[in-house]
Amino acid sequence: MRIITNALLLLCFALSVAAQEGPKWDLRRCVEYAMANNVSVKDADINARVSAIILKQSQLQQIPSLGFNLNHGLAFGRSLDRTTNVYTDRSQMFESMVLQSNVNIFNWSSQKNTISANKYGYEADKAAVDKAKNDIGLLVARQYLITLLSLETSEVNQVQLNTTQLQLQNTRKLVDAGSLPELNAAELEAQVARDSATLIQSLAQFEIEKLTLKGLLNLPADTPFDIDTPPVESIPVDNILEQSPSVVYALALKTQPQVKGNNLRLMASEKNYKANKGRLYPTISAFGQLNSQFGSPFKQLTGFNRTGERPTEAFVKNGATNLPVYTPTGNLVFEGVGLGAIWNGYGSQLKDNFGQTVGIGINVPIFNGWQARSTVERSKLDIERSKLAITRDTLQLKQDVYNAYQQAYGSFQTFVAREKQVRTAERTYELANKRYEVGVMQTIEWLQNQNNLTRARIDKLIAQYDYVFKMKVLEFYKGQGVRL
Repeated sequence: MRIITNALLLLCFALSVAAQEGPKWDLRRCVEYAMANNVSVKDADINARVSAIILKQSQLQQIPSLGFNLNHGLAFGRSLDRTTNVYTDRSQMFESMVLQSNVNIFNWSSQKNTISANKYGYEADKAAVDKAKNDIGLLVARQYLITLLSLETSEVNQVQLNTTQLQLQNTRKLVDAGSLPELNAAELEAQVARDSATLIQSLAQFEIEKLTLKGLLNLPADTPFDIDTPPVESIPVDNILEQSPSVVYALALKTQPQVKGNNLRLMASEKNYKANKGRLYPTISAFGQLNSQFGSPFKQLTGFNRTGERPTEAFVKNGATNLPVYTPTGNLVFEGVGLGAIWNGYGSQLKDNFGQTVGIGINVPIFNGWQARSTVERSKLDIERSKLAITRDTLQLKQDVYNAYQQAYGSFQTFVAREKQVRTAERTYELANKRYEVGVMQTIEWLQNQNNLTRARIDKLIAQYDYVFKMKVLEFYKGQGVRL
């Protein structure tokens, strides 16, 4: 007995210390933290940010493209002299630069429809983020209420243990005085042991539920964590009789992000179809280019070493006589150029070689392995798939709303019945307690009445929390969010 009591004291002390290490978490804080830190929400947010990048890229594609290309290198052996456009055997340094631009003029609104499709896709992904937040909000609310139920169950078990211990003290006095047999005290001692074990189990279950809640919040298991414990009676709940499943369903169609996202994806599919269809037809674009180049050999011609002359095929007519034309023979003299001298004439060459190009291009798709046409056909199927998703999710939403209403109504009726059960059990326990005190009821019968009262109280708590959560689901479908 003393071992069990000490264990309870140590467990309660550990719980109280843990509760003091951090601020208490109410439902609003839990939901907001989960929406900001849950992995599923973060993953959906990344998808939305990727869609935003795709949208921005498609919008910027409307602006003319502009690119600059610079090539600088060395040529050895026989290569093209950039300054004379003649092939030579001299090694040289060369540089070329090109500034070019291109702009679409007419593409059958393909680009415009692509932008619209990406915009709808981005809005749909944002709706998916809201859906992920709503999903995690409901999960957190459910787990939060389960944790509260576990805590209140522990408190009920604590009350039962205190009552049994107090009854044991009174019975022990009567046994010692000889008014009651030892069996009465033994039965109460056994009940105290059972109540102590039940309390320990309920406290351990409370810690397990808190760990589950931490997991939904993406908190480390060793983080100091204690929840706020508002009375279940103070939790705002709409009147179930004021609800109508058809009205709730109509509101859900307007407020649920899943419905919004499906409609946006359908519009994105339709725009993608128009964009892909436009790529089947010719497109017109304009282009322009500015270019120049520079070249400088490593060796420059400095002279000619004449060794003789030879006749050529040319001649000069002198009366009736043809006089041959001679050309000198010999070797060209080249000298190396210093590093600084290689760049001589850089500016003048760029100016002299400066060229401009402007024009209009037409791209006519004739045959590309049925690639463009298959893309159009797939776009049609995407539209059908989006319509099916709307039909499927709309039917499922209606099913969920009507199920949630029936479950909430059933939970309400169960809660009302459990309240009556508690009142009956309390009345029965009062009568049994009076009979036990005057000695006309056996201890085992008194314990049975006490256990019935405890079970009735716990059943009432379970029914009450279940009803509260089911009503929160209905409020969620009405677009009121998760509130506590």
